[in-house]
Amino acid sequence: MNKMCEKLKLNSSIDFENVDTPIVYSEKFDEYGVKIWDGGTSSISIEFCPWCGQKLPNSKRDQWFDEIEKLGIDPWNGKIPEKYLSDKWYR
Repeated sequence: MNKMCEKLKLNSSIDFENVDTPIVYSEKFDEYGVKIWDGGTSSISIEFCPWCGQKLPNSKRDQWFDEIEKLGIDPWNGKIPEKYLSDKWYR
C-alpha cells in the first residue's frame, strides 16, 4: 500500500492489547483485521480501509503457511525461524 489513510494509521496497531485501536495489523501476514474482544487475539480480516475505502494489501497468510510447510516445520508446534515472525520473510 503506497499511501496509507491517516485514520487507518491512527486506529490500527501491531499490539493487539492496545485498547485504543480497533484495528490490528499483522506484520507477518501483511493483513489488517477488526479486533474481537473475547479474551483471545482473534480478529476479522478486512480488505478495505473502513474510513477511505482504499484496497488494503492482500494477506500473505496462505503464503506464510506454504513457506513454513516447505521448510518441514509444523506451524502450530514447531520452532518458527525468527525471520518468519515478522515481515522479513516477504520483504
